[in-house]
Amino acid sequence: MRTVRASNKLPPVYRGRRLVLLIVLLFLIGVLLLRAGYLEIFQQQWLQKQADKRQMREVVIPPYRGMIVDRNEESLAISSPVESVWCNPRKLFKVRNALVKGSKSIDEATSALAKTRLDDIDISLQKLAKLLGMEFSKLQEKLQKNKRKRFIYLARQISPEVSDDIANLNLSAISSTSEYRRFYPMGEALSHVIGFTNIDDKGVEGIERSMNRELAGISGKKRVVRDGRGRLIENIEQIKEMVPGKQVSLSIDKRIQFQAYKELKGQVYQMNAKAGSIVVLDIHSGEILAMANMPGFNPNVRSDLKPYKYRNRAVMDAFEPGSTIKPLTIAAALEDRAIGADVMIDTSPGYINIGKTVIRDPRNYGSITLDRILAKSSNVGASKVALLMKPSGQWKFLSRVGLGRRPNAGFPNEAQGKLTYYDKWGRVDRASLGYGYGISVSLLQLAHAYSVFGTGGVLYPPTIIKRTEKVSGQRVMKEENANAVLRMLGAVVQDKATGKRAKIDGYKVAGKTGTAYKFINKKYRKDRKIVSFIGLAPASKPRLVVAVMINEPRVERASGGRLAAPIFSKVMASALRILDIPPDNLPVAKQTRQLVGRGAT
Repeated sequence: MRTVRASNKLPPVYRGRRLVLLIVLLFLIGVLLLRAGYLEIFQQQWLQKQADKRQMREVVIPPYRGMIVDRNEESLAISSPVESVWCNPRKLFKVRNALVKGSKSIDEATSALAKTRLDDIDISLQKLAKLLGMEFSKLQEKLQKNKRKRFIYLARQISPEVSDDIANLNLSAISSTSEYRRFYPMGEALSHVIGFTNIDDKGVEGIERSMNRELAGISGKKRVVRDGRGRLIENIEQIKEMVPGKQVSLSIDKRIQFQAYKELKGQVYQMNAKAGSIVVLDIHSGEILAMANMPGFNPNVRSDLKPYKYRNRAVMDAFEPGSTIKPLTIAAALEDRAIGADVMIDTSPGYINIGKTVIRDPRNYGSITLDRILAKSSNVGASKVALLMKPSGQWKFLSRVGLGRRPNAGFPNEAQGKLTYYDKWGRVDRASLGYGYGISVSLLQLAHAYSVFGTGGVLYPPTIIKRTEKVSGQRVMKEENANAVLRMLGAVVQDKATGKRAKIDGYKVAGKTGTAYKFINKKYRKDRKIVSFIGLAPASKPRLVVAVMINEPRVERASGGRLAAPIFSKVMASALRILDIPPDNLPVAKQTRQLVGRGAT
């Protein structure tokens, strides 16, 4: 039998179809290759720009704010890295709306997937609210309220660890930005000097404000590649280099500052006073070694930032100084050659009438020396000294020692005080100015003015910034006159004088008490006082001046000698010990003993 073999050849009709299909495929491949070549050759730059828009970003590099340190390089203000979480509500609601539409689709598979993704987003938002420490309903309300916006902050200055947990939630509309938060190691003890920054790390008070340009630095920029979820993939290039803030070294001594604040705080609370201030000044350099105020505040606790608490009263508040102006009155009279250092002033019968004004002493001191005028704080004696000199001489001297003009020590909003021009003075004005009324000064101005008695009449400009080079001072009074007033101030700090509580074991002290009534509603209130004490030590070779002021102490018999002098004694003693300043050679200087013996009884 013949065997019939099957033919492998396709019928002509099938061979034609295969050929047509092959030609079509080759044509499509050719079109794709031509399109790819066209895009690669003619559209390369456009495509690169489109890719960059979707993946490449310019990121701002926040500058590291410079440190603030004390004169011994101890940290007073530092910055720590934090994160701020933000959201694009418009994008978030766009995704949610798309998923809601998908969940209503006829396609069951699409609907189930959309509902699952919606549930995942809601669960992630609940976790986000928990990480941010807020209620889920409050988060929903905030997002709903800002749903048309492209950017809102959800939290500022949180820890990097919390920020990482938020990033792991994989919410594409949620992202974070690196920032820095300021931290103040000394807390409220130095808060009025340092000040604080706002939420955007800009200085708003104190040194943080006055030195903000130096501390802030300059932001940088870099170009990076991010994925669809906003995560960093690669750093491409540095566009602008970040410049960190400079370190600022203050003249403050952290050890003295702590003691000053502790003593002031204790006395203000004990006396139930409205406020208080203290200044410690190095008289030979003009550097402020300590400055404290009450009431205080903690700059690390933002909720406690209230204007009446964070005002630096030692610099910004001007007050009538009362009897602490009397040494300056005597110094002005000596400079004007109206009196000599050994002159006797007749204060009998214990008061003086000037028109309708009566100026009184507690009792009739009779004819007394200048040192006893200070020791007994005689208003009559100081008034008569003021009336002996020319008004121009008194005004010029007070102006030379810094009263009536800003100290320019490096603080924002320094008080200028009030020193009216002498052509407007009458006899009452001249007399009252002699014992501290009709003039207003800040505590820093007063401490600065007293420094001339310890430098032999040379005034050095005050500063809160540490000096690396010796600064030249200005001579504002003769050396013999400055030394004479210094000796007179020594009589104030003796057993039966007003400043006896300012004594320091082993050191001779020179200083002056002050008690002034406050001028409220056009009259002086005897129940509202400002008490003060300003002194220098060691008096044989002065190095420091400490000024203390307490505003409205609510105790009986409030005076500078009873309330301010003890603070001076404790703070000055601590400062002398910390700076290792040796005691005076004589336990009680012979010159001071002689002065007291002539009348301070």
